[in-house]
Amino acid sequence: MNRLEASGHYREAVRLGQKYYRENVSRGQSPYPQVLENIYPSSSSAARQDLGVLEIPTDAIVGTLADGRKSAFAGNFMPLLSEETEFADKWISLCEAHLGDKGITDPVSCIEYMGRFYVQEGHKRVSVLRSYGSPSIQAKVTRIFPEASSDPAVAAYGEFLPFFKRSGIYVLQFTHPGCIAKIESALGFGDSHVWTEAERADFMSFYWVLREACTPAMLEGVRDRSLCEVLLSLLELYPYDQLKDLGISELRKRVSALMPDLRFAAEDHLSDHTSVSTEPEMAGKGLVRSLLDGISRPVLHVAFIHVRTPGTSAWTHGHDEGRKYLEHVLGSQVKVSCCFADETNAESLMEKAVTEDGANVIIATAPTLLSSARQCAAAHPGVKVLVCALSVPYVGVRTYYSRIHEANFISGAVTGSLCGSDPVGYIARYPILGTPASINAFALGVRLTNPGAEVILDWSCLEGDPVRRLREAGARIISGLSAPAPSSAVASPGWSTAIVEENGTMTPVASDVWNWGKTYEQIIRSILSGSWNSSVPQHSAVNYWWGMSSGVIDIRLSDAVPTGVRQLAGILKQGLVNETIHPFSGTIYDQSGNLRMSPGTGYTPESLMRMNWLCSHVHGRIPEVSELLPESRETSRLLALPEDFTGSAMGQTAQLRKVVA
Repeated sequence: MNRLEASGHYREAVRLGQKYYRENVSRGQSPYPQVLENIYPSSSSAARQDLGVLEIPTDAIVGTLADGRKSAFAGNFMPLLSEETEFADKWISLCEAHLGDKGITDPVSCIEYMGRFYVQEGHKRVSVLRSYGSPSIQAKVTRIFPEASSDPAVAAYGEFLPFFKRSGIYVLQFTHPGCIAKIESALGFGDSHVWTEAERADFMSFYWVLREACTPAMLEGVRDRSLCEVLLSLLELYPYDQLKDLGISELRKRVSALMPDLRFAAEDHLSDHTSVSTEPEMAGKGLVRSLLDGISRPVLHVAFIHVRTPGTSAWTHGHDEGRKYLEHVLGSQVKVSCCFADETNAESLMEKAVTEDGANVIIATAPTLLSSARQCAAAHPGVKVLVCALSVPYVGVRTYYSRIHEANFISGAVTGSLCGSDPVGYIARYPILGTPASINAFALGVRLTNPGAEVILDWSCLEGDPVRRLREAGARIISGLSAPAPSSAVASPGWSTAIVEENGTMTPVASDVWNWGKTYEQIIRSILSGSWNSSVPQHSAVNYWWGMSSGVIDIRLSDAVPTGVRQLAGILKQGLVNETIHPFSGTIYDQSGNLRMSPGTGYTPESLMRMNWLCSHVHGRIPEVSELLPESRETSRLLALPEDFTGSAMGQTAQLRKVVA
């Protein structure tokens, strides 16, 4: 390149810089590179580590160390000064060198803070290389460590440091914890895996193709405009081995299909954009719909996808009974089919149901089908896709579940009236969203009728026999019996609460009842009536979470329950239906003695779904995923309970220097 061509390139770079400048000024944002001394005033005294010369992503260079150099550049590091300046002359000379035989060989000097880079020396070199779209640059890097903080971004950075030590990869940066572990898991690596050169090269090759596939306009709708967020979303949905061989155009198609979910995740206040339906929509028929009732309309084809058969799973048995009920009440208005997926064919079964069988609605009855359902929804936006799961924040699919904790509360009250001075046993199935609310509602019901009673918690997803352990701990009445370990599931739901004798015989007491047919009837009627979207905000994640008032949950009592206790159960049920009684009322403390609720306060649906603590009179704990039976881990990972990062981020920050030592 000669001087004339380099000068022309400078003018084009200035044009891009001025455009960036104007756009940011119009938005009320700074048009200049960030200044580290303004972001982190005590950076000069912060703990440091010399990382030597590294190849760093140019996209991660966001600013300059000090105020003095920023005005020559726009925030995208394009120049702002006129061509007649000494600055422009040096920039143009570097431009010539970059495309000449020698090239730009000297590394720049950068400070790395929280995964972002601030130029200390070599601003014009960065500018020239970025003007040519160079994805990376050689830099002498000094890392400075953040102060102790409860900020989730600090916790995320604490997770990045050991990952960088194992992988040598700088491009994976997040502002919220847990993402690095998800990506490593999707790649098939554990949290101690040291990357080989081949693995690093393979991943970076895929990353740069994805970078080309994602236009700046696409990233506008992504949290932090981060390519890493796109990468994480893709790996949650598609196998890495499938993605890494795709070209730019195919990757762009897949990212475009995920944009509704990515935009939703980028919202500052997700709760404002999550629609929790606590009661079915009871819209009457409009005039046009009434007139059309006499006209033949296409039959709605509903395809149920299960992971196990009704004969081997009580869970599938219940959903299949719901399918039969749906067929009975809607008759010729629907065509219903069902199939059974395994770990390898769920996607192909859903694809076949839509493209070959003409399904308009896909209903996946297990949380482990969520990824396949999201793929189906992305590929077929006109198909309505539902997954039986709780509080999943995706726009492309709707989730449904039931407020089973209401039935647990009544079961607890019945149990408390019968247990005397003995402790009560409770078997939970998975440590997932909604489970702590069910455990606590049962325990609060027990205390309602027996203020001194204690509840012993065990889990069917752990090794061994929970019934035997609870009997050995002194429990004579045990609840949760309808949720056996996956390996021993039976077709009949049986009784969920029973008196268990030492010889193993059981006297039924009560059972929580899931009326899945009522749920399916209400959902499908909303589609048939045209009210599917009538009360749902646009671009929101929809969760159906109905309870006793909708008839989707009930309680069944055995003949062994005394008349007075049966009457009490009826009163509690009616109170739950008309909302004069709430399981979570009064003064409630957790196991650590923290006050969780006081009279006059209440819980939102979202807080009940995401409850992650246990009442003070519950003896037991929520297990880690690593402790679970292998067949229980995937469900527990998909619907994991939220963690409280308050305090943990400070602890991680205090350990940062130890991690990299």
